[in-house]
Amino acid sequence: MPTRQNLYKRIVIVFGSTLLLLWIIVPSFWAFKTSLSPHEEAWKPLPSRMTLDHYISLFSPTYEAILRGQGLRATIPDPMIIYISNSFIVSLVASILGVFFGSLAGYSLARFNYPGKRFVVWLVLFAYVFPVFTLMVPITLIIRAIGLYNSLIGLALVHLAYTLPYSTLMMRSYFYGIPVSLEEAALIDGCTRFEALWRIVVPVAVPGFVTAFIFSFTLSWNDLLFALILLNTSKYYTLPIATTFFLFGGEIVDPGGLAATAIFAGIVPAVIYMFVQKYVVVGLIKGAVKM
Repeated sequence: MPTRQNLYKRIVIVFGSTLLLLWIIVPSFWAFKTSLSPHEEAWKPLPSRMTLDHYISLFSPTYEAILRGQGLRATIPDPMIIYISNSFIVSLVASILGVFFGSLAGYSLARFNYPGKRFVVWLVLFAYVFPVFTLMVPITLIIRAIGLYNSLIGLALVHLAYTLPYSTLMMRSYFYGIPVSLEEAALIDGCTRFEALWRIVVPVAVPGFVTAFIFSFTLSWNDLLFALILLNTSKYYTLPIATTFFLFGGEIVDPGGLAATAIFAGIVPAVIYMFVQKYVVVGLIKGAVKM
């Protein structure tokens, strides 16, 4: 028979787990339900019929949908596919560059000893200490000076402030888990340092690369602050900015369109994660940050 203390513990666990599930499931269900509801039944708990019009409107908006989405969306009636494409471009460029340069930096920190190496590690970690908005003024001045203001490439480069420190620390820890003896054996066999890195280390480190890429992609995909400040032309807007098109005066003027956009924005990283899940699990286990 369970003791009273164990019974209380189980009750607390069940109650807490139930609240957590409700906290996650109820908003997700409401957003999914709203995205499939006709506009006139968006606020009903259960609509009388389902429709895919809101999802179709993301790629080919009807004139009615444009008029219904008043405020910014009515004045900037670009198809949502433009913003989706921009987000993909920015996220892919920021993630690829972040993983590439982060891997090189992580390999250097994991394999070579030099004065100040530990200080460099702390300096990389220090990038996450300050709030992001403190970087807005200097970053804007720099991007304007190099002529990349109001461009997708400029925004992708700025996103390296998110992706590069994480990729560096993740790959540094992952390289620590790869035996140095593998590279030493390759060097004895006549490989150069670069050949040993390319032929031996890189294939073994694929789970680490995938993990760093997924997290970098998600950080870049969800960014709103940098995009709002560095982009001022509608054709360059990203998906997070597009979600504000459904708001006017603090009111949601197109709940179905907003829900469909939010569901799509959340599904993209989830689908990518599903395809590479096994690599991410291995990468997270072997890439636990070591200081």
